[in-house]
Amino acid sequence: MDTGELAGKAAVVTGAGSGIGRATALRFAREGARVTVNDVDADTCAATASAIGDAGGDAQSHAGDVSDAAYVDRLVADAVAWAGRLDVMHNNAGYGRPGAVVDTDDATLDEIMRVNFASVLYGTRAALRVMIGQRSGAIVNTASNAGFAAARDRASYGAAKAAVINLTQSTAVENGRHGVRANAICPGPIETPAFVRFAPDLDFYRAQIPMGRLGRPEEVAELALFLASDRSAYVSGTAISIDGAMRATLPAPFLSIEEVTGGGG
Repeated sequence: MDTGELAGKAAVVTGAGSGIGRATALRFAREGARVTVNDVDADTCAATASAIGDAGGDAQSHAGDVSDAAYVDRLVADAVAWAGRLDVMHNNAGYGRPGAVVDTDDATLDEIMRVNFASVLYGTRAALRVMIGQRSGAIVNTASNAGFAAARDRASYGAAKAAVINLTQSTAVENGRHGVRANAICPGPIETPAFVRFAPDLDFYRAQIPMGRLGRPEEVAELALFLASDRSAYVSGTAISIDGAMRATLPAPFLSIEEVTGGGG
């Protein structure tokens, strides 16, 4: 594809085997980017790359664990060797595990911080080594609304995502002079396989969202595209919620459960 907002550009998308990452990789490719698709699951990673190829795009599959710093260095080096440059680094991979503050053991804390925070640092660091020399680049990190406020029983996940937001700001402040931008996407309730596992009673959850529905991975991909493209040329250091107004909502003690869940008209 030689037209589109990302024509002639190269991108890496981590955690692109499903959900937000897959939707974003497909969207970037439709806009002309050469996309290096990463996921820890080799089968889903290859499936996303194949879907891009089937649609007329250009992609390579690069399966591996982004919580391993040496692997991330190889991922970025191979992406640059394949595409000749790196314009967009979307550090998207991550997941959560249940656990209150009092119950969070050292092993869980280490795992969640490595997967959700260290992987973003590794990806950012590797990308900067290329982008600073190019004097251009966009880093897009998937954080979460859990980085702004607490989700019950997800203490370590929220702490990791808060760290991602701050890392994004540091990256933007330090590297704007090099022509590099960094921004964070903070999804709320997006209907991905991981979210469905997190919130099995989807009808009850939907009823609490001001917009009355879950978000779609493709909607997050549109925000990622905006932040990756020249349309956001002066946007850097931001953390943008995409959540159907969930973050804007306060509990209302005067409402009945029927009103909260939509049963009260």
